[in-house]
Amino acid sequence: MSERIRIAFRFVVATLAFFSPIGAQEDQPAAKRAEEVAEPTVQQQAPAPRFVQILYPQDKETVVALVDGSPIWLEHVVAHLDERHYPGFARLMAGEEGSGSPDGRRILQSDLIAPWVRHYADVKALEAEARARGPINQELLDAALSAALKKSFEDYLQAYTEDLTQRNLPTELSQKRVDSLLTDFQMRFGLSCELQGWIDYLQPIENWSNARLNDFFQSKPRYFGGGVTIQHILVQNRDPGTGILLLEKERIAAATRLSEIQKRIAPDGSNFEEIARQFSEDTRTAKVGGLLENVERFDQRLPTVLCRVAWSLTDGEISGVVESQYGWHIVRRIEHVQRMFMLFTDATVPLVQRMLQRELQEDLLFAARKKRAVELKL
Repeated sequence: MSERIRIAFRFVVATLAFFSPIGAQEDQPAAKRAEEVAEPTVQQQAPAPRFVQILYPQDKETVVALVDGSPIWLEHVVAHLDERHYPGFARLMAGEEGSGSPDGRRILQSDLIAPWVRHYADVKALEAEARARGPINQELLDAALSAALKKSFEDYLQAYTEDLTQRNLPTELSQKRVDSLLTDFQMRFGLSCELQGWIDYLQPIENWSNARLNDFFQSKPRYFGGGVTIQHILVQNRDPGTGILLLEKERIAAATRLSEIQKRIAPDGSNFEEIARQFSEDTRTAKVGGLLENVERFDQRLPTVLCRVAWSLTDGEISGVVESQYGWHIVRRIEHVQRMFMLFTDATVPLVQRMLQRELQEDLLFAARKKRAVELKL
């Protein structure tokens, strides 16, 4: 890594990683990047979107989520992004006259807003959990937040330079380019990094004894080198392009389809593949009967909830309805395959530590969502 990138990272850590000034994002400013979400022309007369439509600031008091029964407004999310991740974001959304901007409208119809709402709601749930435990150690929290962003940005830069290499393009990044990438990264992924920081703060890697790690390893041997094969059926209650919730009428229709699908599935799952081919709205897997092979316990290719339920089932068992950022799923586990076998040794201790932390962190987040009754409205 170049010295310029190291300097940028030191700046990120020193400022808690959340207060970079507005600047160019990749090759274009934020307002220009927002135009990537195409706005139909009058001549095109594109059909009206099927998903929930909101404007800013007109709908700033629209409830986009509930946590502990308290409403989260669109304004709360915009203000948080402006304060913590992208200074000037509220002005970008409101426009020069404060009545809304084309860029703001495009952002609110893009694939950015739904993840922002989800991550912000999770942050508020975890913050409530932290306060319930006692006083928050702000120094430790700030360190966890900064470390999460730093690591994510490092991974992003590595992937970015690898892509440049594959395309035979120069990989040396100027300070201006690093700043541009960091600014864009913070706007798009700052909230997800903040969420990871809260999770790391509440459940860090502890000084677990070898006995504790070995107990975990022996209780979950299939996690290490194993995978499960599953089939799943997806019914979308969110727009597949943006991830935004469908309109109420569309959600009711989706719920009706889901109920009909459940009735059609044989108790022993013998017709699951056929039902998935006919009715699943996952266009990638429907044609193969919803098949997903070699799903690891913490498989980054799939939503966490799918991995979690896949590994909680027994072979041949069918799940109830679970919800991800894509919609409602029904999962059937086919089999577990142990691809390799491991022994608990000094060399495997770091892997066992990471796996234990991942499970504890996952349990923490799902428990917080349930306890704090997180409900997404967008």
